[in-house]
Amino acid sequence: MAKTITLLLQLSLIIPFVMVIVSALIGLRVLKGNPRWPALIGVSLTTIVALTSTLFFRSTIHSQSYSQTLLHWLTLSDHPEVALQIGVLFDPLSLSFFMLISLVSLFYLVLNSTWSVPFASTSHSSSRFTSLLFLMCFFATSGIVLSTNFLQLLFFWFCLSMSMNLLHEVTLNFDTLSEQPRRQWWGWNAFSDGMLLLAVFLIADNFKTVSYLQCLHPSAIQAVHIKNSAALPGIGVVLFFAALPRLGLFPASTLVLSNERPWSSSSLAVLNLLALPAGLFLLLRCSPILQADEANQRLLIQVGSASAFLTMFSAMSLSPRQYGDRFLCWISTTLGGMGVAILGINAPHSLSLVLTMILLDGCVFSVLIPMICLLRANALSAHSLTAFKICYLLLMVAELIGLGSLLDPLILARSMASDTRAELMVWLMILNIAGTTFGFARFYFSLNFKWTSSTSSWKMSLLPLWGISLLISLTGIFLLLSVPFFQQVWPGLTRQGMENPFERDWFLCSVFCMAIILSMVLAWMCAPKTDVSTSTEKPKSAFINLGQSHFYSLRILNQTLINPLHVIAKMMFLLDGWILNRFSRASLEKTPRYWGHILHQMQNGQFAFQTLVLLFTLSILMIVILIL
Repeated sequence: MAKTITLLLQLSLIIPFVMVIVSALIGLRVLKGNPRWPALIGVSLTTIVALTSTLFFRSTIHSQSYSQTLLHWLTLSDHPEVALQIGVLFDPLSLSFFMLISLVSLFYLVLNSTWSVPFASTSHSSSRFTSLLFLMCFFATSGIVLSTNFLQLLFFWFCLSMSMNLLHEVTLNFDTLSEQPRRQWWGWNAFSDGMLLLAVFLIADNFKTVSYLQCLHPSAIQAVHIKNSAALPGIGVVLFFAALPRLGLFPASTLVLSNERPWSSSSLAVLNLLALPAGLFLLLRCSPILQADEANQRLLIQVGSASAFLTMFSAMSLSPRQYGDRFLCWISTTLGGMGVAILGINAPHSLSLVLTMILLDGCVFSVLIPMICLLRANALSAHSLTAFKICYLLLMVAELIGLGSLLDPLILARSMASDTRAELMVWLMILNIAGTTFGFARFYFSLNFKWTSSTSSWKMSLLPLWGISLLISLTGIFLLLSVPFFQQVWPGLTRQGMENPFERDWFLCSVFCMAIILSMVLAWMCAPKTDVSTSTEKPKSAFINLGQSHFYSLRILNQTLINPLHVIAKMMFLLDGWILNRFSRASLEKTPRYWGHILHQMQNGQFAFQTLVLLFTLSILMIVILIL
C-alpha cells in the first residue's frame, strides 16, 4: 500500500512534466508527430491518475493527508525552514481541484481535437506551439493545486503567468493587426506575481515558515494575531489582490477588451478552465487566514458581489452570437466573483458549496468554449445545430444545479446580516444569479438563428459531445440528489443533510426561484423572432421588442381595468350632479322663508343689525356659487 501511495503521488506531477518535454521536442521538430497528441495523452493519463487517487484515498482522505517531497531546491543557510521544495500534497481540497482541472482540460481537448476545423486560418507557429503552451499551463496549474508550501505555489504561479503570456502572443497573431496591440495580460500577470511574492514574504516573516501544515494551523494563526494584530489583515488583502487577475474580477475583467481580434479557444480555455480555478484555489487554501479577520471577510463579500454584478451586466450587454468569446469570459468571471463572495460569507460547508459550483461551471465551460469557436467558424449543419441545442439544454440543467447550491449560504448570510449593507449584498447576489441565468438562456435562444453552413466536405463527430454533455448533466443530478457513492468518489463534495430551505427563509427562496424563472422569460422575450442574416430590413432591437410587448400589455390592462373605472367615475359624476341639483333647488325654495323668520325675530329684538348684514352677505355668496 505504501508503494501505491508513493507511485500515485509521484505520477501526479511527473506525467504532465514528461509530456511537456515530449511536446516541446515535437514542436521543435526533434521528434515527428502531431503536436496535439502529447497534450491529449498527457492530460488523459493525468486524469486517470487523479481518478485513481480519488478512489484509492476516498475512505481516509478526510481524516489525514498524504504528501511527498520530489525535489529539494534553494535551501537557505540562515533560514533552513524556508526552502523551495517541489512536492505533492493530497488532501480534500487539493485532490478535488486536481480532479477538476484534469476533467475540464480533458473535456476541452477531446472536443477541440474532434472539432478542429481544417480550413480555419491559423499560423504555422500557432499550430506548432499552441498545444505545448496549453500543456505547460496545465502542468503549472497542477503544481499550484498540489503544492505543499507557499514557495512551490509561487514558483508554479510564475510558470503559469509565463505560459499564459506566451500562449496569448502565439495565438492572437499580432502581425496581421493594423494598429499596435494592447498587451494587458503582461501587466495583470506581473501584478499578480508581485502581490503573491509580497504575500509569501509576509508569511515567511510572520510565521517563520512557508509550509501549509504549519502556517495554516489555527494555533499558528492565533499566535501571529496576538503578536501583530495588523499582520493577518495585511496578508489577507495581498493574497486577495494576487488572486484578483486570475479570477478576472473587476478591473482585471477588462482584459478581454485588450485586443480587437476574437480570442482563440486555447486562450479562452486557459483563462476560464485553468487560471480561474488557480485563483480560487489560492483563496480557498488560505481561507483560514482570510476568515480569521472580519475585515477580510467583508472585503471578499463586497468586492466579489460588486465585481460579479459589473461583469454580469457587461455580459448581458453583449450579443452571444457576435461576441461569444467575451461573453463567456464575463459570465465565467461573474461565477468566480460569486464564489469569492460565498467564501467571505464563511457559511458551514462553504468549501463543498464552492467546489460544487466550480465543478459544474468548469465542466459546462469546457464544452461551451469549443462550441463558441465552432459557431464562429460557421461550420455547422442543421443536424449538428439541433444536437447542439439538445446538449446545451443538458448543460443548462447542470448549471442551474450549480447556481442552486448557493441558496443555502445566502439564507445563512441573510439571517446573520447585522446591517442594511450586509443584507444588500445578499440581494445583489440573487440579482447576479438571475443575470447569469439570463445570459445562459440568451445564448440558447441565439442558437435559433440560421447559422451559415460551411461548403467544405468536413464532417464533425457528435458522439463526444453527447457523451460529455450526458456525463455533466448526470453529475449535477447526482450532486442534487446527494448520491452517497458520488460523495465518496469526490472527497471535497461531502455535504451534510440540510434543512428545507423554504422552512428557513420562505421569502428569500421564493424570490430566488422567481428571479430564475423571470430571467428565462426575459431572455425569451428579448430574443429576436426573425433571422437577422436573411432579413432585408434593419432588425429591431430586443429592448424595442420588449417595449412593444409592454405596450400591448398595457392596452389589455386598459381594456380590462381602466374602462370599467371610467364607467364608475361617470356614474359618480351623474350622482353628484343630481345631489347638487336637489340641494340648490331646496335651498332656493326655503331661503325666503328663512329671511322672513329672521326679520320677525329682529322685530322682537332677538338679533342685531350686524348679524342681519352677515347673513345677507353669506346668502348672496351661496346663490352666486350655486349659479356658477
